[in-house]
Amino acid sequence: MFFIEYKLGRAGWAFGKIGNSENEIKFVTSYLHDSLLELAQSAIDIKTMTSRRVIFMDEPGEYILIIKRMDNIRLLYELRWYNDWFSWGMYPEDKFVLELSGETTVPKYINQVRNVLFKIMEKHSEKEYKKLWIEHPFPTKEFNELK
Repeated sequence: MFFIEYKLGRAGWAFGKIGNSENEIKFVTSYLHDSLLELAQSAIDIKTMTSRRVIFMDEPGEYILIIKRMDNIRLLYELRWYNDWFSWGMYPEDKFVLELSGETTVPKYINQVRNVLFKIMEKHSEKEYKKLWIEHPFPTKEFNELK
């Protein structure tokens, strides 16, 4: 039972949760990286690509969600914690803690991401999103593609 939650907090911060039937990992992510856009794009790309990653940047450290499509249906995922920003070359790639891993389906992953976007749009307008997320607009193009 794989799930993703993602909610905007105060200006420049969002709160998320990724989990399965055995465990859930809560995280905070900063506006320094456009995580929502990357999450939306991962759901689009995983239909045709074999792997993607999504960065949830904290200050300091980051979670990186890695998804790997095994075939047309099965999807493996890992959620890794880095004590500093591996994505910016500030920390070694092999120095992570594996916080969560498992298998889900491609449709389940896409639906979870779609639901994240729908819930944000139910609560915030695009203008409110931009004000709260500072650097990045809401990923409207990707949202429309996932509808």
